[in-house]
Amino acid sequence: MPALYFLLTVLAAGVLVFLMRQPGAARAMTVWALAALLPVLAALSAALSAQGHAERTLSGVPAQDVQVTVTTTGQSRTLTLSAQDAACVARALHLNARVTLDNPGGRMNIGPGTQVGGTLPERATVEAMSIRGLTCPHLRAQRGG
Repeated sequence: MPALYFLLTVLAAGVLVFLMRQPGAARAMTVWALAALLPVLAALSAALSAQGHAERTLSGVPAQDVQVTVTTTGQSRTLTLSAQDAACVARALHLNARVTLDNPGGRMNIGPGTQVGGTLPERATVEAMSIRGLTCPHLRAQRGG
């Protein structure tokens, strides 16, 4: 499907170039409409391509709970995280974000100095989950700091 939109974008660009080189070959509204259509088609093609890439990336990754040991400010705790929460924690660590993780054992602050032992999802997997609509209901952003 993305290839179809890409070809349609190239075709529209070709028609626009042809019309621009032939003065009076088309009405101004036709040229304007083609010019306005190009960015929409390009964005649609890119979005569909990213969705397809995310789907391929996630097809080989099982969604399973992971056990990690989180150490922050001298406090260490072993947690079992869902695949979604593990991706959220991995993204927060990668972005050096200050967040609070709500879990059954209580709240835990995660920030730039946090160490995580165990296996978190790879960055490509987290990015693919983000494209597919990753939500983080158990993470809360902290203010300032």
